[in-house]
Amino acid sequence: MQAMIENGILAAAAFVLLGAAYSDLKQLRIPNMMPALLIVLYATYALVDGAQHFSWWHIAHFGVALLVGMGLFAAKWFGGGDAKLYAAAALWFPLQLGHLLLFYVGIAGAVLAILFILTRRFTRTPDGKKRTDRRIPYGVAIAVGAIAFWLLQPSSEPKRIIVDDLDNSGLPTL
Repeated sequence: MQAMIENGILAAAAFVLLGAAYSDLKQLRIPNMMPALLIVLYATYALVDGAQHFSWWHIAHFGVALLVGMGLFAAKWFGGGDAKLYAAAALWFPLQLGHLLLFYVGIAGAVLAILFILTRRFTRTPDGKKRTDRRIPYGVAIAVGAIAFWLLQPSSEPKRIIVDDLDNSGLPTL
């Protein structure tokens, strides 16, 4: 029964990420409710799980991601909603795996950027003008990257990696 509840929470988190991606794609805006829901779902997951896999490294990853994201927002390289969504997604993974989350999100972002560049190059606005908006809905890349990371982990669960099992490089020990 507990595994079913945990899987339901994970599915809900994935749907929240997909909802944020959809909102960002349609409006270039991620409602504050989306990252807040991810945080609440993480807390619920940790409580249901008996906190046996909870680690302060998850909180550290959230904090680092939020600080870096807010810096990127201040530099106008990243949207505020994107920064909050990435930080909320980062909460689900320990800091030692942050480079992998960043890798998956980066790959998804590169694919998204290429698609948007090609789309803007070969399409026009309804009134026939060339598209000039350079903004990219990076919430899509964050959602795709986080979900891909969840799905491609050997355990297929985002929090099942116990930090004590990690060596100093952040990789699981053999």
